[in-house]
Amino acid sequence: MAWVGTGSCWPHTHPSLSHLPGSFSQGHQVLVVAECQASGRIVGREWQSGSPLPQVEFYASRAEAYIQLCDFSSAAQNLRKAYSSQPENTDFLERLTLVLYLKGQCLFEQCAFLDALNVFSQASELQPEKFCFRYRCMACLLALKRHRECLSFVTKEVEHGTTNADVYILRARLYNFFQQVDLCHRDLHSALLLDPKHPQAKVLLKVMVDQAQEARQEAGILAVQGKLQRALQCINCAIENNPLDPSPALPQMCCVISGEPLTLPRPHRSLSLGHP
Repeated sequence: MAWVGTGSCWPHTHPSLSHLPGSFSQGHQVLVVAECQASGRIVGREWQSGSPLPQVEFYASRAEAYIQLCDFSSAAQNLRKAYSSQPENTDFLERLTLVLYLKGQCLFEQCAFLDALNVFSQASELQPEKFCFRYRCMACLLALKRHRECLSFVTKEVEHGTTNADVYILRARLYNFFQQVDLCHRDLHSALLLDPKHPQAKVLLKVMVDQAQEARQEAGILAVQGKLQRALQCINCAIENNPLDPSPALPQMCCVISGEPLTLPRPHRSLSLGHP
């Protein structure tokens, strides 16, 4: 029995164990057919009896038993011991980070976001070259509503030279959350350069157009009420959110409110999604 999605990557038949005699070999065969509790007892008796079994193989097999039981904490503990005994064995490292990923994902689905963040961070430290762990850290930070930390995390990812449009879209959303509209447009532009048909880019652009429309309507209400300074702020917000809006009402209203001509921002032509 293999853990769902991992069987092809981590076969449970380990050729180096075939020569081991007695109950350890029996325990491994039992493990293969997923009788995990029986396997754990057999392996434990073999170890306690003082038989000359390799520590590394013992920890690796016991970790597999715990994986079958979905006890990822115990599996990770045993894999850490196996990896510390053979740090040159990258298979143990790969297996350990996979188990940490599964553990973190289980915690995330249980809404234990802080614990999940700690686990994903451990996996990322072990294999910093793998972006999947960093992406899960971002998801945890968002779930914890630690938006500023998430923004810092995403910015580091961008500085590392990511070519993933999703990362730019995420940072654009965070910039929009913090009302940093110019930076939001910049990241949308970067995302569209990487993926001109990115669906989430279209969604975010619509959000910004809606924000512009709402701000323009509020500006009209404030202008009628004589609250000209606040109305001007709303108009500026509308222009920032949707600089491509050709409506003549925007510059006209700004002239009326401020008494001075308004120079509109240069249109961000690169944000155009083109014709479907």
